[in-house]
Amino acid sequence: MPERKPVIPEGSAPNPALSAGMIVGDLLFVSGHVATDSSGTVVGVGDAEAQTRQIMDNIRGVVTAAGGNMEDVAKITCFITDIAYYPGYSKVRAETWPKDPPASSTVVVAGLVRPEFLVEVEAIVRLPG
Repeated sequence: MPERKPVIPEGSAPNPALSAGMIVGDLLFVSGHVATDSSGTVVGVGDAEAQTRQIMDNIRGVVTAAGGNMEDVAKITCFITDIAYYPGYSKVRAETWPKDPPASSTVVVAGLVRPEFLVEVEAIVRLPG
């Protein structure tokens, strides 16, 4: 089995319950991220677009810490708590990847780990060799 290496972006505190990202071979698996800033404060309460912007910044931090960039993202999965939030999420996704976007799935869920979270996104990244 390939070696596993956790990724913890600079400025973030390690979470004993999960790794922000895990490198296995040339793949980076980015845990589901929600709209918290580096201090743990929820950003964009009630605003799916603002939450998605924070989430993409969080994912970018993990990808960068692993030596990649957002163009290396191959697949994302989004979990949203209401289909009405999809346009805000979709807008930010299109801004994040204006060309050659990653494969993507979106799932509407009954809820996330805290009620103020509207969106959660995870990613799979192929790191440059």
